[in-house]
Amino acid sequence: MTDLSAPQTRSDESTPSLDKRTGLFESVLHKILMRPAQVTAVEALGDKFRMITIQGAALQDVQWTPGDKIQVQFGGWVQRTYTPVEWDPVQGSTRILAYLHGESPGAEWARRVRAGDECTFFGPRGSIDLTKIDSPAFVFGDETSIGLVAALRHVQPAAGPVLAALEVTSLQDTQEVIQALGLETTRVLERTGEDSHLSAVEKLALDWVQTHPSASFVLSGKASSIQRIRQFLGRQGIKGRQFHNKAYWAPGKKGLD
Repeated sequence: MTDLSAPQTRSDESTPSLDKRTGLFESVLHKILMRPAQVTAVEALGDKFRMITIQGAALQDVQWTPGDKIQVQFGGWVQRTYTPVEWDPVQGSTRILAYLHGESPGAEWARRVRAGDECTFFGPRGSIDLTKIDSPAFVFGDETSIGLVAALRHVQPAAGPVLAALEVTSLQDTQEVIQALGLETTRVLERTGEDSHLSAVEKLALDWVQTHPSASFVLSGKASSIQRIRQFLGRQGIKGRQFHNKAYWAPGKKGLD
């Protein structure tokens, strides 16, 4: 999703009318599509991550598939996408992991949000259907993929063993949240300026497929990194049906999923 500059409008009587119609349209969409809820818990997992629990009647009896996404609304059509770690349709609650990176609306919301705050979101909607993973899985991603790795536990043991490799900015920050979530089979590799760390990811993936020839590959996170890893694996003979890909972001864009 990219920012678009607002069009110029004249300072005449048509402007308030247009603003009113836009606000009414947004209000109607919210009533039809959005799920109102309340934040019931915020847990700091180190300095850079927050586990946020959201609950409400609108979350009850909801069909959630591990790997689905939700889009939390911040008003004015600003939204950010998260992968729920879990969903309880009886209690009507879900949990999302927020990464506090930079000054983005999502990061600022996660820094400020407290138990008792109201929120609205759209979803759950399809993103990567983890229920289709029926073989040992190699998961590649970054800080934005940790929720996906955690959600994958809901389709085991049918999927078999899982190895995750994450490219990250800070080893310490990410290892802290990995340990807190009990994701023991996750390898964390610090980013380098020339992306040389991706060579180590390629080696991990190659070793995995040599041990698990029918492996599934779940690739998420940064678009260019996904492209490189997929091309490498394609040269090793990995078939298209073994891939499950979703780019979450790319430099210069605020979100792709």
